[in-house]
Amino acid sequence: MNTIPFQFTEIYAGLAESEGLLSLSPEALVLEFQIKDAIVGALKSKVKRIELRFADIDEVQLHTNVLGTSLTVVVDSLQLVEDVPNVKQGRFKVKVPRSHRKEAAALAREASIRVSELRLDRLDNTLDRTMTCAGDT
Repeated sequence: MNTIPFQFTEIYAGLAESEGLLSLSPEALVLEFQIKDAIVGALKSKVKRIELRFADIDEVQLHTNVLGTSLTVVVDSLQLVEDVPNVKQGRFKVKVPRSHRKEAAALAREASIRVSELRLDRLDNTLDRTMTCAGDT
């Protein structure tokens, strides 16, 4: 799967903007982005790379409407997303250009599948342990 361009909107009350790339690795959702001031555009942060392991993601949602496309990611710990702009209660949203709507849908679908597979594996392991413990008594 290719990388998808994205933006964080309304950073620091509109005084900054951010653009980046979103992709999937075998184990994680990967965000690479840079923040720059919205007034002159001359002040830029270093490029930040954040890998969110599928095991730490609760949900990936795709939102499409006439105004655009966005992805919302929900994680189970704020520490994982402390460097991500506009995080609220473990949830952040990125805006995806209209021209990449199909790729964003495919990425959201694939990420959701991987998150679900990990949950099922954990449930299977829990069930196996429960069955083993019950069989020992």
